[in-house]
Amino acid sequence: MSAKLFHIYKSSAGSGKTRTLAKEYLLLALRFRADYFKHILAVTFTNKATQEMKDRILDYLDDFAKGEENNLTPELLTQLKLDPNTFQMHAQEVQGELLHHYSQFSISTIDAFFQRVIRSFTRETGLMGDFRLEIDHDMVLEEVIDNLIDELKEGTELTNWVIEFAKSNLENERSWDIRRGLKDFSEQIFKETFKEVELAISEKVKNPTFFKETKESLAKLKYGFLKTIQKKAAEAVAIIEENNISANDFSYGASGTPFSFFYAMATLSAVSKYAAGSRLTDYFNDLDKWGAKKSDNQNLVNQLAKERLGAILTEILEYVEINKRKSAFC
Repeated sequence: MSAKLFHIYKSSAGSGKTRTLAKEYLLLALRFRADYFKHILAVTFTNKATQEMKDRILDYLDDFAKGEENNLTPELLTQLKLDPNTFQMHAQEVQGELLHHYSQFSISTIDAFFQRVIRSFTRETGLMGDFRLEIDHDMVLEEVIDNLIDELKEGTELTNWVIEFAKSNLENERSWDIRRGLKDFSEQIFKETFKEVELAISEKVKNPTFFKETKESLAKLKYGFLKTIQKKAAEAVAIIEENNISANDFSYGASGTPFSFFYAMATLSAVSKYAAGSRLTDYFNDLDKWGAKKSDNQNLVNQLAKERLGAILTEILEYVEINKRKSAFC
């Protein structure tokens, strides 16, 4: 029977994870020769956890070496199948080796561990010996973007792309300063969704017209999407105006109601509010509650909701939802 490769412990905060991990470390260190700790690696998330685990292991080991019992002694004696005298002598040997070779007592944070790995392969990776590893990717992105802008040259493909990016920001009433936009865009490379398609995108961007063609394609899709919604909403607005209905004739007036929704969609003045709010969903589910109770047109509004307005609202919301799902699979 093969030995288990992994032991996974799940526990909440304050339930004894450090004690459990310290015990597992000591089981390995005391099971083999005195310097075996040099071959054990413990990795933690924080510097505080690193120091806490080191202190706990050293305290336990000191007790064992002095022949003093602690809450781990019975468990280790049983699992290591050692008598107390042999256990104490071996603990003394391990303690002596560890204190004389403390730099090889390897308990560190994940960041520190990976820095050690990278520094071990500086030649293979082509890095300079005095390189600096920066963990804060926000600072790295800001520096990269500043360098990119400083190195832009007239007429290059990259410069043209940055100019188009700035124009797009202005057309969409966003800041002309493209640094923030570039940073937000660059954040995508750290997301799992990008990692899944990174290779495919890397191949596509080799085509110099890829970004232009993609932008044009997306613009056409957006135009078609907005025009479809606008057309449906305009039909609803026409019905409302033909019947001389006002916002006050709707329950809750113009606040999150079909009245305000149809007018906003007809003029495309609320592109960011396509998602149905809870109040709009209530209208969607109950066509008898469209009309305001205090309005003389209550029955008329409810009648129009059943005849056509409710169907238009359904068509718009379903169209938006279908296109959301499509975009998720593109």
